[in-house]
Amino acid sequence: MYSLITGDLEMLFKRHESSIAPNIIRGSPISVISQNEKILAFCRGTSSITLYFMENGLEIATKQLEGKRGIYKIIAMNFIDDDSKLLIILEEKEDIQPENSKHQIFVVWDLFTTFENSIRQIDYSEPRPLKMDVTHGLLNSHGNIFTVRDNGVIFSVLDHPDVASIRNPSDKTTTKIDITTSGHEIFNIDGERFDELEKDRIIINNVEPWQPNKNYFRMSVYLDSKKSTQLIISLHTIQVWKYRNNNTKEKRDKSRNRVLEYIWARNKEIVVKKLKIGEREFVLNVSVLSKKRAPKTKTIHWPNNVNVLVGACRALYVFGEKKHSVASHENVNKIKYLVESTQKLVRKYIKKYGIFRLTSIRYPIMKYLIESSQESLIKHILNKKINSKNSNIYIPRLYKWEDDTEISKSDLYYAILCIQKRGDSTVILKYLIDYYANNAKEYNNHGWMFTVSKAIPLLYDHNLREFVQYLFKKPCFGITEAHTPPLHINAYDRKKGNRTAMIHSLIVKPRLESKFHYTLWVFLKNLFKKWYYRFQPSRSDRKVYMVPLPDFAVYPNPKDPNPNPDPKGCEDHSENYSKYFWFLFTILRIFFWPRRRVINYTRKMSPFLRVILEEKENGYKIYQTPTIIAVLNFKCITIGSYSKIAYLFKTDSNIVLIISLSVYLYTGWYLIVTEIVQLKREGWYRYINIYNMFDLGSVLLPLAGSIVMALDYHRIIILQNSVNNSVLAFTALVTWLELIFLSRYLEGPGRFIYIVQSILNTVWPFLVLMFIVVLAFGHAMFILLNYADDSSLQITAYKMKDTSNPDLYSNISIYQDINKSSRLDNHFSSFVSSTEAVFFWTNGRWDQLDQWDNYAVDVMSILGSLILVLIFQNMVISFMNNAFEYANEKSFSATHRYRAKLIVEYECLEKPFDSKRGNPRYIYYIPNPDVIDIWLTETEKEERQKLRLMGENLVKLTDLTDFENSDDDDDDDNQDNSSYSKKHRLIHNEGFSNTIDLDSIIPRRIDKISFIDEEIYTLKDVTSKSNKKSNDKSLKNFSYNAKNNKSSNESSSDQLSTQERFNDLENEFKTSFNNLETKFNNLEKKLEQNLKTILETLNNLNNPK
Repeated sequence: MYSLITGDLEMLFKRHESSIAPNIIRGSPISVISQNEKILAFCRGTSSITLYFMENGLEIATKQLEGKRGIYKIIAMNFIDDDSKLLIILEEKEDIQPENSKHQIFVVWDLFTTFENSIRQIDYSEPRPLKMDVTHGLLNSHGNIFTVRDNGVIFSVLDHPDVASIRNPSDKTTTKIDITTSGHEIFNIDGERFDELEKDRIIINNVEPWQPNKNYFRMSVYLDSKKSTQLIISLHTIQVWKYRNNNTKEKRDKSRNRVLEYIWARNKEIVVKKLKIGEREFVLNVSVLSKKRAPKTKTIHWPNNVNVLVGACRALYVFGEKKHSVASHENVNKIKYLVESTQKLVRKYIKKYGIFRLTSIRYPIMKYLIESSQESLIKHILNKKINSKNSNIYIPRLYKWEDDTEISKSDLYYAILCIQKRGDSTVILKYLIDYYANNAKEYNNHGWMFTVSKAIPLLYDHNLREFVQYLFKKPCFGITEAHTPPLHINAYDRKKGNRTAMIHSLIVKPRLESKFHYTLWVFLKNLFKKWYYRFQPSRSDRKVYMVPLPDFAVYPNPKDPNPNPDPKGCEDHSENYSKYFWFLFTILRIFFWPRRRVINYTRKMSPFLRVILEEKENGYKIYQTPTIIAVLNFKCITIGSYSKIAYLFKTDSNIVLIISLSVYLYTGWYLIVTEIVQLKREGWYRYINIYNMFDLGSVLLPLAGSIVMALDYHRIIILQNSVNNSVLAFTALVTWLELIFLSRYLEGPGRFIYIVQSILNTVWPFLVLMFIVVLAFGHAMFILLNYADDSSLQITAYKMKDTSNPDLYSNISIYQDINKSSRLDNHFSSFVSSTEAVFFWTNGRWDQLDQWDNYAVDVMSILGSLILVLIFQNMVISFMNNAFEYANEKSFSATHRYRAKLIVEYECLEKPFDSKRGNPRYIYYIPNPDVIDIWLTETEKEERQKLRLMGENLVKLTDLTDFENSDDDDDDDNQDNSSYSKKHRLIHNEGFSNTIDLDSIIPRRIDKISFIDEEIYTLKDVTSKSNKKSNDKSLKNFSYNAKNNKSSNESSSDQLSTQERFNDLENEFKTSFNNLETKFNNLEKKLEQNLKTILETLNNLNNPK
C-alpha cells in the first residue's frame, strides 16, 4: 500500500496462499479499508476473503467461501456498523444464464462476536440484479452504504429490507424479569419465582466465593424449560452455566457435568437496570459503579451480541484480584474451580482461529491473561501448532481500537511490569519473545516484531538485559528477506552488495518508481552502463534482507503522539522568519564551537542507540548479529568522516606557511574545545582509554609544535635544532599512531588492533611483574658494579705494528681509559642505565661478561638468564598465544564495537539539518551468505547446548500429549440456524409499495453458503484427499486381486494376511491406548479423592471443634 501524496510504501501485506485452496480467479480484485483504518479486507478474485491488520500488515483471518450447490464469486464488500460488521455481496457464476437473471446473495459477517450465527445470508429479492463491476461498487459515506441500480438510481443498501433483515440476529420472544429482589432469588423461563427448596437443585449457587457475607445478592434464572441452562447475576459477575446432558444420575455430580458458557466480570460492583429472558437468550442492562466518573450503562445481549472470549479473559483477571481476599479453605477451592472453568472456556475458542485473531486486535485479552499470571494458558495459545506450523492465532497490537492516535501499552510492557511489580516469573516474557521471533522467521514477516522495538528500552530499564541478548540470537535477525520491487536498488549498490565480504547496507526508501525525463544525459548514462557491465563477470545477485524491527532506529517524539510524521506536502509552509534566523545562528555557532549534546537521557534514545549504549562494553555477541551489523554500517554511511591535520613538513613559502598556520590554528582550537567539552561531560575517566589519550595528544602536540615553530621562525624564541627535531619526531610518531588507531573503524585494521589491545590487556599484569624483576636485577647490578674494584675490570689493550717499516713503530700498546662513573663506559654506573642494561638481557646483550671478571657478575648473569630469558620470556609468549586465540575469536565483531562507540557519540549530538534519512523505519542490507550461515550455525549450537542443559528435549512429547479439553469444545451455543432460510423467503418491504414473493420470481432452492476458516478448510481438504487416495488404492488392490485370483492365490493370501496383521496390530494398539487412558483417569480420580481427604484432615486440624 502506497501513499498517493508522497509515493512512499506505507504497509506491505503478505498473503500466505494455501497450496490446496482453490486459486481459480472468478472476478476482479476487491479491497476495502474500515472507517477507523484498522482492517483491510481483500479479495483477489478468488472465493476467499482475507482480513489484514493495518498496524503491522499481518493477516488476521481468511474465510473460504463454500457453497453446497453453485459456484459463487465475490462482487462487492464494505464495512458497516462502526466497522464491527462486513457486508458482502455474492453472485453465482453461471455462464449460461442471461445477464438480467443473475443470482445475488447478501451476506453480513459479525466480525467480533462469538455467536454461532455470526455470518448470515439472504437472497436478493428484486428481479433485476444490482449492477456490480469494476466501475460500480459499494460506497461508504459516514457509515451509509450506497450503490447504483441498473437504471442509474442511487439507493442506500442498509435501508434495503433484505439487508435490514440480516443486519442483526433475529430477536426471540423475551420475558421481563422483576429485578427488585434481595438475597438469592430464582426464576424460571416464564419469569416466575421458585421457592427455597429450588436452591439445592440449581446448577451452581455460590459464584462469588470471595464475598464475606453468604447472603450476598444473587439472581438465578433458568433460560430453558428443561432447567439445563442457568443465568446467575451477582455483585461482580454475570455467568451462564449449563449441563452437558440432562441425565438425572449424572446431575448428581454437578461439578463434573456442568460447564461454563459465558462470564462477564468487573472489579467494582454492578447494578442491574433491566433484564429480559428468552429461550437460551437474555438481554441485560447493567451499570458499573465508579467513584471518579458517572456510571455507564452497558447492554449485554447473550448470545447474539457478545464476545465470550473477552469476557472469560477479563474474568480471569478479576479472579486474580479477588483471590487475595478469600479466607476459608472451602472458598479457595471454589474460586480455583471458577478459574479452571473459565480457563476451559478460553481453551474452547483457541481452536476457532478467526474469531480469536479478530478478538485479539480489538480487545486486550492477552493483557488480562498476563496480569492474571495464566502461564499455562498463554503457553497453550502461543505454542499451539496449526497444520504443523507455528501458532499465529494471537496478533500483537499497539494502538487502541477507538483512537488511532493514542498509543496503548503493548503486551510485552505488561509482561515486564508484572515481573517488576509482583516479582512474577519471566516465563511469560520468554513465551512472547519466542512467539514473535519464531513467527517472523516462519512467515518471513517483520510485522510480528513491531512491538518488540518499543519493548527493548523497557527491558534495560527493568534490569532484564539478558532477554535483549536472548532476543538477538533468534534466527529472524539474519534471514528475514525483503520485498525488493519497491526498493529500486541501483546497479552500484547491487554490485557492491554482491562483492561485500560482510554486509553492505542500502540507503533506499521503498516507494513508487519516480518519473524522469528521458534526456541526452540519461541516454548516455544508460549506454555507459550497458557497455560497462558487458565486460563484468556475470554472477547471480544476492538476496536482499531487512532488519525485522520496525522503527528500530527511530527516536521517540514525546510532543507528537503519532509516531508517523506528516507526509511531505502536508506541512505548514507559512513564513516563519525567526526559524530561519535561528538556523543561521546555529550554523555560525557550530562553526566556532562544537555541537551540543541534546540526548542526555535514555528515554530520548532510539531502541538501536539504547542497545549499543548498554552493550558496548560486554555484549560482543550482539555485534555478531547481522541485524546489528547492518544498522551500524548504515549509520556509518550517514556519519561524516573526521580528519585531523598535523604539521610535519617544512616549507620556505610564506603564503603556504600562513595558510597552513591558519588552518592548523583553527583546527587545533576546534579540537581542543571539543576535548574540553567532552572532559566536562564525561570527566577524567574519559582519558583512561588509550584511544582518547592519543586523541588528546594528537591535538595538543601538533598545535604546540606549530606555535613554537612560528615563534622560532620570527626569532621571538630561539631553540636548538636537537630540541626542535625531538619535538617534531614525537609529534610525528603520535600522529602516525593516531592515524593507525583511527583505522580501527575499518573492518580489517580494526580486527588486528583489537587483537593487539586484547593481548596487552591480558598480559600486562605479568609484564608489570617482569618489570619489577628487571628493576630488582638492575638495582643489584648497580650496587655490584658501581663501586667495584678496578682489579676486576678488564681493560682492553691494543698493539700496533707497522709492517712496512718495523723499526719505526714496533711494540706499541694502546690501553683504553675507562671511567666507571660514566654511562658510556659502565652501563651500570647509575640505577636507570643499569635497569636499561638488564632489560636488554632479554635481547641477548651481555656486556658485563666481557667487561668484568668477577664471579658475582657471572652468578648474577646466570640467574638473570634463567629467570628473565628462559622463564619469564617464554611465559610471556605462552600467555600471548592463549590471549591471541581468545582475541581472534572476538575480533570479528571488534570493528562493529568501535563503530558503535563512535555512533553513540555522534547520535547524541544536535543535528541542524534534517536527519530523517539517517533514521528510516526500515533498514535493508545485502549480506555475504557465508556470514549468515556461520552466524546461524553458532546460534543453533548455543541453543542446542541450552536445551540439553535445561532438559527441553521433552517438548515434542508435550506437543503430542497436549490435552485441549475436547469434551468442552463441542459445547457450543445450540442455536437453530435453519429458521433463517425459511424466514427470509417472504420479506415484507416496508420501504416499497408491495410485498415480493421470492418463490414466484425465483423458483429455486436457497443455497446455504459457508465461510470456513482457511486452516480448517485446509485440514478438511487434506483429510478428504487422503481418504480419497486410500479408497482409490483399496479399489485398485481389489480389482488387481480379482483379475489375478486364479494365477496368484498364494501371493494374494500373503497380502491379505499382511493386511490382517496390520489391522490386528492397529486394533491392539488402540485397545492398549484405551486401557492406558482408562487407568490414567482412574488414577486421576483416586489422586483427587486422596487430596480431598488430606485437605479435609488439615482443615479439621486447623479448626478443631
